Order: sequence, then C-alpha cells, then structure tokens
Amino acid sequence: MLADLKAVSLFQAVNDSDLSALADRAKLRSLPKDRMVFKEGAVADSLYIIVSGKVKIFLTDETGNEVILDTKGAGHYFGEMMLDYRPRSASVITLEPSEFAVISRNDFKTFLRKHPDAAEQVILNLIHVARGMNQRTREGVTLGDRLREYITKLEQIKAPDLPAVRRWLVAKRWVLGGLLTLGIAQFYFMDVYLQIMSMGSLTVFTGR
Repeated sequence: MLADLKAVSLFQAVNDSDLSALADRAKLRSLPKDRMVFKEGAVADSLYIIVSGKVKIFLTDETGNEVILDTKGAGHYFGEMMLDYRPRSASVITLEPSEFAVISRNDFKTFLRKHPDAAEQVILNLIHVARGMNQRTREGVTLGDRLREYITKLEQIKAPDLPAVRRWLVAKRWVLGGLLTLGIAQFYFMDVYLQIMSMGSLTVFTGR
C-alpha cells in the first residue's frame, strides 16, 4: 500500500513515516468492470485512490443523458469533494477491473492538516474541476446563442421564395394534377363498364 500511495502525485512530497501511517488506515476495495463505485447524490465520506484500473466520472442530465466529466487511471484520485460533507456530486463507474485505496474523510483531513503541500494540491485540483465546469457552462451558453440565432434566421426567411421550395411546389402541383386526371378517367371507364354489364343481352350480327 505504501508503494501505491507514493506513486500518487498528491503524496510524493510526504515522508515515508507519515505516508505509512496513512497507508495503514486505508482500506482496499476491488471492483470488476462496469461496476458503480458510487452514484451521484450518495453519502460522501471517503477519498478513492486508484491503485489499478480505470474509471469514468459522469453526470446524468434531466433528460437521462450521460455527461462525461473525466476518466482517471492508476495513480489518480477522486472523491475529494467529500471534504464539504455534502452528497456525491457525480457518479463513478469502472471501465475495467479496478482496485482502490479508500481513505476516510477524518483520516484525510488529519493528513492534510499536517501536510500543507498536499492540501494545496487538493485545492488546485478542485480549482481545475471548477474551471472545467465554468468552461462547459460557457460553451453551453454559446451553443444556445447560436441555436437561437439560427432559429431567428429561419423565421426571417420566406420559405416559398427559396428556389428549392418553388421547384418542390411545382412538382407537387403536377403530381396532384396527374392523380386527379387518373381518378376521373378511372371513374369514367368504370361507369361505362357497369353500364355494359347491366345490359340484358347483346345482339351480334355477322354477315356471310
């Protein structure tokens, strides 16, 4: 466990004695592929360090679609937002068989108080996450503005004046005219046929 923690950038400046004490309190958790580590809204009380494997961090929007926030592999960590005592802000699922070192909130807070450099790394990571969310929000607003502008332009265009629309309307008139003519002809010949069938008999004259 000590060697696994030393491979994480968050702990590289920590002396072996302090890191060994933290490693002794960590719990190992193994999960197969496609297994949920935790769901958005779940109780948050621990930090996860990826010893091996790979995970996907994502949200589910109001329409049920998945919004991927990040993917992380061995040597990375997630779940640090549990420091504010609020529920999980995202869901995490394994992309391959994975093993984690799980550190409780209390143990992690005690560790951060003793190691300001590690605390600074956690803060920088949280800032990075916040900036990413701001950027995605800005991109979403920009896309919304583009869509509204496009819809406005469509509303301003007189569709019947477009060449392609005019050609389609002319073709439509010809097709409807042809179908109407065919219908009239069919009705006429059907009427004649019924009159012939209703005649009692036919006299045929032949000459020799």
